[in-house]
Amino acid sequence: MARKLRYGKGKSSIEIDGLQRDIILQSLRAADPAIVKVLEDETERLAKESEEGWLVRQKKYGRSKGSKFKHETGLRIIPPYTIEAFVGNTAEYAWAIKVGRQSDTNLREGKRLADAVLWTPARKNAQNVVKKIANETIKRIKRAK
Repeated sequence: MARKLRYGKGKSSIEIDGLQRDIILQSLRAADPAIVKVLEDETERLAKESEEGWLVRQKKYGRSKGSKFKHETGLRIIPPYTIEAFVGNTAEYAWAIKVGRQSDTNLREGKRLADAVLWTPARKNAQNVVKKIANETIKRIKRAK
């Protein structure tokens, strides 16, 4: 399930919550349940895998600030006809974290962590999302006949 719902994009976007959020999400699911379900499932899966692969600062370098647990998912409505799913890490410094040389991972040293465990998998999975949406839509059309 989408955790956040936003209207617009960028600094001028607003977050919708409460009863309005529930009503809008119900309307989106009623309009095209296949698309919304695939988008929500894929963003949740991507966030979960990113959280599992997110590195934590070693104790000898100081206390971790907990960026590993600051992932968020949601849907964004962009007028007039666009629905977008998003995954992100809300830690203000998440983009700057680099993989260190002593980390116990197969990630390359010096690579940005968010690029390695969040954005690269998202780009690779985009075509699969399109295929899943197409398959779900075809199934729905066949059932309607």
